[in-house]
Amino acid sequence: MHLQSSLQNAFDTRRDTKKIFVAMTHKFSIRSDKNKDGKSLVFLIIRSGKAKTTMNLDIRIEHKFWDNIKGRVKKSDNFENFNIILDTIDAKIITIKRDFLIMEKVLSPELLVEHINNSTPNLDFISFCTYHSENGNYKPNTLKAHKTAIKKLKEYRREIPFSMLSLDFFEKYRKYLLEKKGNKHPTCFTDFKIIKKFINLADDHGIKLPFNKNKFIVVEPASTPVFLIPGEMESLVEYFFNKFISPSHVLPLGYFLFCCYTGMRISDVQKIQRSDLENEIFSFKHVKTENFQQMKIHPELRKILDHCPDLFINRLSEQKINSHLKFVAKVCKIEKNLTTHVGRHTFATTILLNDGNVAKLQKLLGHSKISNTMRYTHLIDTDAMDEVDKISFFSKQSQ
Repeated sequence: MHLQSSLQNAFDTRRDTKKIFVAMTHKFSIRSDKNKDGKSLVFLIIRSGKAKTTMNLDIRIEHKFWDNIKGRVKKSDNFENFNIILDTIDAKIITIKRDFLIMEKVLSPELLVEHINNSTPNLDFISFCTYHSENGNYKPNTLKAHKTAIKKLKEYRREIPFSMLSLDFFEKYRKYLLEKKGNKHPTCFTDFKIIKKFINLADDHGIKLPFNKNKFIVVEPASTPVFLIPGEMESLVEYFFNKFISPSHVLPLGYFLFCCYTGMRISDVQKIQRSDLENEIFSFKHVKTENFQQMKIHPELRKILDHCPDLFINRLSEQKINSHLKFVAKVCKIEKNLTTHVGRHTFATTILLNDGNVAKLQKLLGHSKISNTMRYTHLIDTDAMDEVDKISFFSKQSQ
């Protein structure tokens, strides 16, 4: 408590020429009026010059238990928890004053009350992220990713004042996600992209960050997209048409094969209706970019659709499909982690392996940047290395 009092005195007496921080005092008191139980409401009084603001607290006690000099509840087994609440508010006020001082913003009694009630999000990073996520114009999938990232931040710390943020803080948080939470590097990358977005937004809103945001660099982890080669695809197609296929595998495999023949994201596939697929060409709107696009139904894909009338009638979640695909891979002896997105990768690499045009592939995939499509050419370049094995200058006898 001695350190807290020293900090409080420092804040209450500091004045500078810019009037960034003015003298402000506060104390807890108890109202004179009583309810039917004989209890009175405890409230906070904040003074700054001639200005005075009060804030009612959710605490009611009898006058005989209140120490007006200390501004606390008299020590008692029944009421000691109330003092913990008051101490917490005291500590929060000091934090708010400190953060306003760091951000070089003027703090008024009214603003202090707002921040104590967390009605404004400009001091706490989690509150800021939550507020602007809920009040921003974001797509459902983006909002879902925001909520996941914010939830992890809350699990790490209940409150994260902007003044606490630093490059070292985020490095410790990264280690927490990887080592304590067991997140994979791609998942961690997604979370940090969202954090970076809100850091930039905070800077745009004039919040003074205690570190150089340009040094907060989010590096995408090096990863090689998983795709299937023709032999593996043949095994899946044969299994799909096999009369002994497990009934629970038909729909998941059908949706996966649809991704392989169209290159569509599962979020787009789930928006398709069976009636949309009656003709050779169908149109759809990308959930991610909101761009419209047309796609052609390959004759082999038409056979798959005709073979399973329940496709695009009975729906499955992406999580459910991916769960079944793991078992499908085992049955077909494919030693790769099958997910719906592997279908999109397979579509792209298959076209390039058959001398497809990169610019046209960009349009088919709905990529806004050609650089996103070019990463598939690197996969093909790696695959081309196998051609070296076909060279042989030794005679059969020498070999």
